[in-house]
Amino acid sequence: MMNPEELLALKIRLLTEGASLPDGFFSGRKGGAGPVGGRYFILPNGRNCGVPIREGKMAKRFESAKIEPMDADGTWLFDSTTNLIEVPKPAFYDLKTEDGIPYNKIALLHGPNCLATTAYQSCRYWNSATQCKYCTIPMSHLSDNTILEKTPAQIAEVVQAAEKEGTIKHILLTTGTPDSVDLGITRLADITRSIRKVSELPVAVQFEPPEDLSHIDLLAEAGVNAVGIHLESADEKVREEFCPGKYKHGSFDAYKAAWERSLEHFKPGDVSTFILLGLGENIPKTLQFCEDAASMGVMPIVTPIRPAAGSQLADYTPSYVGALDETIDFYQSLGDILVASELNPRETAGGCSRCGGCTPIQEAYDWASSN
Repeated sequence: MMNPEELLALKIRLLTEGASLPDGFFSGRKGGAGPVGGRYFILPNGRNCGVPIREGKMAKRFESAKIEPMDADGTWLFDSTTNLIEVPKPAFYDLKTEDGIPYNKIALLHGPNCLATTAYQSCRYWNSATQCKYCTIPMSHLSDNTILEKTPAQIAEVVQAAEKEGTIKHILLTTGTPDSVDLGITRLADITRSIRKVSELPVAVQFEPPEDLSHIDLLAEAGVNAVGIHLESADEKVREEFCPGKYKHGSFDAYKAAWERSLEHFKPGDVSTFILLGLGENIPKTLQFCEDAASMGVMPIVTPIRPAAGSQLADYTPSYVGALDETIDFYQSLGDILVASELNPRETAGGCSRCGGCTPIQEAYDWASSN
């Protein structure tokens, strides 16, 4: 049995170095709003990991170890040392909506039990060429792997089928930012109301901070359980360079005000913010932000950046490459912060911190708890 320190190191390796597959195996979705180009596996601690799959020069650059299937039961061997279990394809992927759209174009399984969907598969920043440089949100729509906009009825239909199958335990709704005053929040509230007609599962939603904070009240009234309002980086120079549109339209103070308003409705930990690791950010400044956010009750979901085809960073080398020991030290410090603030990612209502597939914060918390 691996101890917490070994499990943290394994999760960090998988998320930063990634893995290479034998020829002919599916490498994961190619576009979307979150980390892409990966497959989900269950670690020896029972947690899941969305492993970036790399090949060719990228596998060499990231020093990606091989991951190979061992048997028909879904066991894979990583780096000739560690057994992982693949997350199987759910049966509901083979179903279609009443209007003929495959369910897997409506929503996807993240990890073993989180149903996730991007309600609006476009973004105002792409339209103005100020998109986040790592983002690939329109690519899955352009490649016909999804549809531009999902209706509340379509998403509720998929939720009902996935829950009936016994596959899902929580739901995540994301959106590209439309060019509207509400920034897409009304759409997320409408979807949540539709879900509430068929399911009581926790719903987490993600959005940019609105100028009118009363839009956040609408989400709570609709039955949302958790929210993510993503700053992307605690280093303002990094945010300006890599997220020019979000930087221009959302000041740090605007994010803080949105977190504070959200905490009036949702418990500590159920308000979160993504922080990307590997963009050359100032590490002490990042840890200080995480400490400040956690002390407020905001869960800092620190996630290694994943360069993806179709983004402006397709050929980017993150600053964590070749710095495994430093990355482990960083997450150990983050784990100490989460434990001190009594923010356990596994105890959140839903969304990315509860899923944990793209971030090692659950294992960081476990390590700090054991120390």
